[in-house]
Amino acid sequence: MVLSQLPLGEFGRVTAIEGGHGVRRNLNQLGIHVGDVVSLARRGAFRGPLLVLVHGMQVALGRGVANRVYVEPVGTHAGKGGSRE
Repeated sequence: MVLSQLPLGEFGRVTAIEGGHGVRRNLNQLGIHVGDVVSLARRGAFRGPLLVLVHGMQVALGRGVANRVYVEPVGTHAGKGGSRE
């Protein structure tokens, strides 16, 4: 599933990032890497940006970028709160 499909408050582990070097670089600069645990905190109205929790920080992602981040659900508790385990 892609990040934008993750239910609010659920945690997911990033399994893949689709896209070119620019997309990966931008996500890496925001602290989102393959293996990280992320949570979807809020969805913007009218297909607006998504607020994602990663490494204890809130990061806003556009839906187009969020649709390039693949996650596998890990439940409602991430263990170390958004870190690579």
